[in-house]
Amino acid sequence: MYSEKGSLKLMKNLNWSYDTLPHLLIAGGTGSGKTYFILTLIEVLVKAQAIVFVLDPKNADLADLQTVMPNVSSSKEDISQCVEDFYRQMMQRSKDMKQMPDYKTGENYAYLGLAPNFLIFDEYVAFMEMLTPKESANILNKLKQIVMLGRQAGFFLILACQRPDAKYLGDGIRDQFNLRVALGRMSDLGYSMMFGETNKQFFLKKIKGRGSIDTGTNA
Repeated sequence: MYSEKGSLKLMKNLNWSYDTLPHLLIAGGTGSGKTYFILTLIEVLVKAQAIVFVLDPKNADLADLQTVMPNVSSSKEDISQCVEDFYRQMMQRSKDMKQMPDYKTGENYAYLGLAPNFLIFDEYVAFMEMLTPKESANILNKLKQIVMLGRQAGFFLILACQRPDAKYLGDGIRDQFNLRVALGRMSDLGYSMMFGETNKQFFLKKIKGRGSIDTGTNA
């Protein structure tokens, strides 16, 4: 896996063009290879000079990254604040871009020489279940704004969970994830939540790191 301009090459003949097909949803249970996939994404993005924020509410493997990189949060308070800050930075950049001398309608952050920002949120559903209804609604609202408005300013969301729960991916937010990766084996309900249908031939062999992917190109 490596990064090209506005794109990540995931494997041979498979790219994620995040500038045009933003936001990534990852699902995978224990032993599926989800954590390794996320760690690889982080390494590639950091090497590409992207600004990366990592949220690990279970204080597990991803939280250990705080010894080697900034912007890693694991407590409820720090995670909530990071989501708020990421949203505010996105809104501020959107305003600032319009004031730049080289600003041109229709061009994005990269045209202005700005770095992409990625919010990588592991165990998203587990975190949301820790919150009060009011706290949950606030986080969901901010994330919805990020996936709706972030592309032009270069703010991208990567959500990971064991299974996408419609309760926390409602109001059309799921449809804004143009790349979806389901690692390992999932139930029909899990596939339906990820891809919106189950009448496809999904990968069923229990091999770590293998699974199904929707690249958002309808191909």
